Amino acid sequence: AVLYQNVAMADMAEGLETPVQLIYLSTLLGFLVVGAYLVVRQVLIRRELEEAAKVLGDRVRNQEASAEDYFELGVILLRKKLFTQATTNLEKALKSWEGEPEELAQVHNALGYSYFNLEKTDAAIREYRKAVELQPGYVTAWNNLGDVLERQRKYQEAYDAYQEVLAFAPDNIVARTRSDFCKTRIDRSQGIGSS
Repeated sequence: AVLYQNVAMADMAEGLETPVQLIYLSTLLGFLVVGAYLVVRQVLIRRELEEAAKVLGDRVRNQEASAEDYFELGVILLRKKLFTQATTNLEKALKSWEGEPEELAQVHNALGYSYFNLEKTDAAIREYRKAVELQPGYVTAWNNLGDVLERQRKYQEAYDAYQEVLAFAPDNIVARTRSDFCKTRIDRSQGIGSS
């Protein structure tokens, strides 16, 4: 009887082997396809950035660049994490800007982001403040301002910036989370100071 059970178990295991292998191979193939898609996508994005940077770089070298060209090149360099070069181009965009003030807010925000990544936090704050002054509903700039103020441990100012975000975008998860964190820090510091 024991021998019969072992044979029956072996037959059953043999029957399950093929479906399990197919499931395993299908899963593995799925991961490979997703991985290949992500790699190809990144390569295409990188190539597109390189081509755009080349065209804009040629305009800059030939002194044919407009303020918008400097801005676009600065943004591309930000995406490539070349913050020093991005800063140079964004500063040139500011100096020669002739467009709408609301669009200039984007230049200030990008320059603030570049300064922030170069650890020039005071300059970053100054640029973010200019961005929201030009465009009061600029949620991204308010969030960026809150972030840099929070990193400087200026929790009340950061909280106020996040509250501006929430006034324009009540469902903004980043601002809601960071606002709550800053409020907790403010409450703790006031509790310590009053004891």
